[in-house]
Parts: sequence; structure tokens; C-alpha cells
Amino acid sequence: MTRRELRRELLAQRNAIPPGQRQAWDAEINRGIIEHAWFRQAQTILGYYPIGSEPDIRPALEEALRQGKALYLPKCKPETREMTFHQAGSLMGLRPGAHGIPEPEESCALCIVNCALCIVPGIAFDKAGYRLGYGGGYYDRFLARRGGLRTLGICYAGCLRASLPRGAGDEAVERLLTEGEKHEHERQSAQ
Repeated sequence: MTRRELRRELLAQRNAIPPGQRQAWDAEINRGIIEHAWFRQAQTILGYYPIGSEPDIRPALEEALRQGKALYLPKCKPETREMTFHQAGSLMGLRPGAHGIPEPEESCALCIVNCALCIVPGIAFDKAGYRLGYGGGYYDRFLARRGGLRTLGICYAGCLRASLPRGAGDEAVERLLTEGEKHEHERQSAQ
């Protein structure tokens, strides 16, 4: 199965999750993020604004702001296929970006800190921490040039696979978090 076919199949599976079930799982995921040692220790959080059927981590992002953490959200630049993170003082003043995803304004402070927690969305992840995204490669390019970040991949447990097809430029996250108290996986060192 090609990555495109797998992406289509897994998106359809995720989109079919009943809203009530998704809300319950999102609550578990948010609790897992907020209670995670990396979240508690981080003064800077690089998050994402959920779209479609992605796990809704807005409560964790709001909690980061309540705790006085610096919150940064991605801004995609299709002309260069690059992604930068800009500071968000709240989730209210965001504007639709190039892909219709709410983003901070270009004028908002750019994240230059490497010692931060980066919460990474994915349609699916495998147990080695590799992700299947929407196919633009934005996160892979960003993570490849940003050393020092702690990376926490987020997806529903039904979208966790033993392995996924991967390309030369794919970047793995360090840990994975799904709904459920026992579903956190730590990436195994590459052999």
C-alpha cells in the first residue's frame, strides 16, 4: 500500500470516530499531555492548532498559557515548504493561514529557543516514532534543523502502527502519546 493510500485509509478511519468518543479520547490525551513530565518542565511549548479529526489539544495549550508558559504555533510557508513557530498569547487572535489552519500573525515573535517541548500531530505514528502526516513534509523539515527539542507525537491509539513506510527525510519523534493511561511509547534507539 502506498503512503497516499494508507493516508486516505487512516484519515477515513479517524474521521469515522463518533464525536462523543473523540471528545472522551481528547480529554484523556489532554490529561496525558498536562501530566507529562516534559510538559511540566517546559517553559516553552510548540503546539499545533487542531483541524478536522485531529486530537483536540486546545485544553492543554490553554493550560500552558494559564501556567505562564510561552506558547508557539506553526505558520506554514507553501512557497518554501517551510514551517516556523510564532508566539500565540491566546488561541483567540489566530487567522487562517495558507492551508486554512489558524495561525499567529507573521509579526508575532518567532521561536528561537531549542529547549522546548514540541507537540507533533500525525495521522498515524509507528512504534519507532515515525509519522504519517498530510504529505507536505513541513514537520520533517522543521525537526531536522531544530536540535534540542523534546518531541511528543500525538494520535489516537487506533492510528498507532507497528511500522509505517518512511522516506529518507522522515524524522521520528522521541515519545508518543495516545488516549489511555498505558499507551505512551518511547522511541527505540536506531540500530
